[in-house]
Formats: sequence, C-alpha cells, structure tokens
Amino acid sequence: MATQEEIKEVLDKTDVVSVVERYLPLKKSGKNYMGLCPFHSEKTPSFVVSPDKKLAKCFGCGGGGTIIDFVMQIENVDFNQALTKLADEAGVKLSNVKRTEISPVIKRYYDIMNSSLDFYEKYLESTDDGKKALEYLKNRGMDDELIKDFKIGLAPDIGNTLYRVLKEYQYFELDMEDLGLVASNEKGYHDVFSRRIMFPIFNETGNVVAYSGRIFDPKDKDNPKYINSPETPIFKKNEILFNLNLAKGVIRKNNRVVLHEGQMDVIASYKSGIKEAVCTLGTALTTNHVQTLKKYTNNVVIAYDGDKAGIKASKKAISLFLQAGFNVRLILFPDGMDPDEYVKKYGKDGYLKFLNDNLMDAYEYEFNVAFIGKDLKDSIVVEAVKDELFQMMNNLPSNTLKEEYLTKLAEKLNVGGLALSNDFDFYVRTHTSRKHKVEPSFVSEDEPKVEPKEIEEKKWNSPCELRLFMYAKSSKERALRIDNLIQDEIMNAFSSYSINLWIKLINDYYAVNDKFSESKFINILNVEELNFYMEILETVRKDKTPYNEVDENKCIEHIKIVALEKEIEKLNKMMEKATQEKKYTYVNRVFELKKKLVALKKQNKRKERN
Repeated sequence: MATQEEIKEVLDKTDVVSVVERYLPLKKSGKNYMGLCPFHSEKTPSFVVSPDKKLAKCFGCGGGGTIIDFVMQIENVDFNQALTKLADEAGVKLSNVKRTEISPVIKRYYDIMNSSLDFYEKYLESTDDGKKALEYLKNRGMDDELIKDFKIGLAPDIGNTLYRVLKEYQYFELDMEDLGLVASNEKGYHDVFSRRIMFPIFNETGNVVAYSGRIFDPKDKDNPKYINSPETPIFKKNEILFNLNLAKGVIRKNNRVVLHEGQMDVIASYKSGIKEAVCTLGTALTTNHVQTLKKYTNNVVIAYDGDKAGIKASKKAISLFLQAGFNVRLILFPDGMDPDEYVKKYGKDGYLKFLNDNLMDAYEYEFNVAFIGKDLKDSIVVEAVKDELFQMMNNLPSNTLKEEYLTKLAEKLNVGGLALSNDFDFYVRTHTSRKHKVEPSFVSEDEPKVEPKEIEEKKWNSPCELRLFMYAKSSKERALRIDNLIQDEIMNAFSSYSINLWIKLINDYYAVNDKFSESKFINILNVEELNFYMEILETVRKDKTPYNEVDENKCIEHIKIVALEKEIEKLNKMMEKATQEKKYTYVNRVFELKKKLVALKKQNKRKERN
C-alpha cells in the first residue's frame, strides 16, 4: 500500500485537466473547467474539474471526486490500479505497490506523438493554410468546438516542416520514422503527411498513437483521399478504435456502443449527440475490437453505410458480436447513404429520429437487405432470394419467428402463404440441420458453405500471383495500375496468403511511400506474412521466365481466367447440394461464365499469334 505522502505527491504532480480531457471535452469557467458528466445523462454541464483542488466531480450525481476516484470509476479499476496509472504518468515511485512500468522507448514514442499533435493543431489555428482548411471543415459541418474536441490539425505544404520541428526537440530521426511521421530518401528526411487535415487517433487511455490525413484542396483530388499511419510499436489497427478514448465513459453510461465504418461518420454522430460512437481504422472489425468493447457494454448498434460494401461488412460484424454474447441492433441507411451524408441531408434531429425509430435485430436486417437491388419480377432472382432467406429462417430459434418471417416473405414476393410454406418445408428436408446453431448464418449471397475437409491451404494458386507481386514492387505507379486491372479478380484468383500480402503492399505500404524499400516493407509484416514473402523471393529467384511488359500482361490475363474458373468451380459445388429449382439458376450462371471464359481464352490466343 502506498503511503499518504506518496498519494499526495501523485495528486500534486497530476495535471487533472489533461487526464479528464482524455475522456470528455471540457470548457474553461473561471479557475475551473466544466463538462457533461460521463456518469449520468445531462444536457447542462454539472461536472467540475478543479486544478487547484485536484478534483473531478459531478455535482449532479456525485460521480468522481479526487482524480484517483475519477480514474477508478471511468476505467472500472480499483484504487491501487488507478493510483499506479497516475503515478506512472507523474513519475512518482510507489512503495509496496506492484506496477507495470512504461518502457523508456514507449514513453519517448508518446512524447514525439504529443509534440506532433501540438504542432498540427497550432498550424491549423494560426496560419493562412489553416484558414483554408478551417473553411473546408466548416463547410463539412464542423464547428470550432468539434475541431477542438477531436484535436484536429493540419500538415503543412512544405514537406519537411514537422521533421524540422521535431528535430528542434532533439528527437531521433529513427524514432520519428518508426512512428510513421517521417520517411527518408536520397535527399534526406521528409514528412509523410503533407497538405492534409490531420485526424489524430488515440488509444484507449488517451495517448495519441497515429493519424489519418485527409485531402481538402481540390488541387489534390487525384491523390488518395486518406493516408493513414502504418502500424507501429504503439499502433495496432486490429486493436484501436477511433474515439474510444472519448466515448468509453458515455458507452458505460448509456450501456451501448454505436459502431460506424469511418471517422467522419463518428464525428457526424458525435455532433448529433450520439457520443458513444466509434469506428475501426482502415481494417475490418476483429475479435480484439469486440473484446475491447465488451469491457464497457454488451449492447452494440451497427450503423455501417447502406451500400453493398457496408452491408457485407455488417454481416461479418454481426457474427463476431453474437459469438461474443452481445445484444446486436442495426440501422440500414436508405439509398446507400452513410451517416455523415444522412446528417447533412436531414440534420441532426432527423438523424437522431431515424436512428432511434429504425433499429432492427440481426434477423430483420438480413431479411431487409436481401431485397436491395433485386428485380423481383425475375423468377430466377426470386428463387435466389427465397433460398437465401430460407437459410436464415431455418436457423431461427423458434417456430413463431419462422412463421412470422414466412408471412413477411409471402407479402414481399406477393405469393400465397401455403405455397411458400411448402417450399420452406422442402428446403428444410433437403438441407442438413444445424442443431446447436441459433444465430443467423450471415454469409454473402451465393457464397457456398465450405466444409473443413474442403479447405485446402495453398500458399498460391498460380505463379502469376507471385510474378505480379514482383512487378508491383518495381514502382508505385505500376502497382496501382495492376491493382486497378485485377481488383475484381483478386478475391477469387489469389490465395489467402497472396491476398493478405497484396493488401499490405497496396493499402499499407504504398499509401505512405512512393518508392519500394525492402527493409521498410519487411518492417510492416507480421511473422506469417514475412515467412510467405521470403518463400516468394526464393521461388521467383529460381524462375527463369523473363520479366517484361508482355509477361506482365499475360499474368494479368491469366489471373482473370483463374478467377472465372474458380467461380465456376464454386458454383458447381453449390449445384451438388442444391434443389432442382435452384440448380436451374446455377446452370444459367455457369453457362454465362463459361461463355466469358471461352471468349477470354480465344482473345489471348489471338494476341499470342499476333
């Protein structure tokens, strides 16, 4: 147990305003600061932070107290854990208290990131470039308070400004490079982010660990809209959630979290009063994200975009949350809109009303999205929709629910209830029941259920995968051109190993680097990816085929052929287990794909002859 003198030293050395601002926005009021209480719902601020008295207390509900009490309640930890956390930050040594020391390297990283944050914020506030960026943000519906809450900044046009500022603080270049703030070439070090509005990304405890930089000048429209920090020793994309540092108190208070796809959606929700909103950062939702959220609530609202990609991502997220024991609700935005677009069109009151009035459970969501973009006058499409929803209904936990959804489906398709019920009974008889599976399947339409014995772990499906990777390494321009030509085929034609490595190269590496560097690329790979990369290098070293433009084009054409063949193979497997009616649908699709395949092969032969 720490002594009273040690506790007093921790309190004396702790900046209470800085600590509390990690969890909620504050406004100065005389000598004190005010904010909305994170422990109960209120519209008028009653939460007071006193730097002099070292208090962080709500005079409405009584939550908080000393800064130690506040951390105990907001982090859901005991006295020793809260004291240790504050002591570590204040540099106070405690006797008889077990503590986890922050390593000097990690502390140095945090210091560098905090210095960069201060610089970006000041550059936005006090420069002519900043005025243009602020005008852009205001036009996007962001006021000064919102900009301050999210600590938004601006990266200068001059490409080594941040580097020079950090050098003045005597930080090491290699540390800056490790954090993805600067990069080097033959001319020296330069900033990774330039002419971009900077959205800082904080970890759960409120330390800035990364950035997402967005273009705002129309002159930059040909550049990627966003550039995100690469993974670093303090930033792991599969663990960090944007805005969790501000949202976690509200999540506890409201006992729910609202999950979005992007940062602007989170900000749109935040300014509309939904401050328990978070999103992932340049990656799909992972079990790590889900387990992090489970510390604060068991209730989630998935509010992804209403387009095809958003629906697909929602289905995957549903499964992860259900497996973790969450109560899942979803919102489906109309016309493929995202939350940010909805707020712009209907205002924050319209957005709040829509969100509260249109929540649905996972089954209702899958039912509704099954009809999006479908022509119900086409009998083949109708059969496909029926098959998809019969699969969902077969897994419903009660007969009452099954009857309810059969009635809804009959109304939607304008068919007789008895005929549809007979079709469903036939489906149930001809499909293997899953006795212990009560949650919806949430697979994409027409995606086959692959049994474990059918899964074949191939390192690559074709040597062309490897050769295209080597071409992509040669230049960023070439890599993006190839990616654009085969992006529709990659998921079918490439192995899972190749897909992961390709995404690392295109989305992670070339997003922040203009030239390929072996050492830099290896640095962003995990152990499994690195092993696979080394296998590629060893394999292509033995390959005697000359590398040239003709071969590159042949590889691209081959990938398109492989993708078609894999799709046909997948449909043939689905046909083996399908009903007679469904087989007709698959036969037609296979026939169309085979026509494309034959035409593509003929085209390639003509090119070879010429």
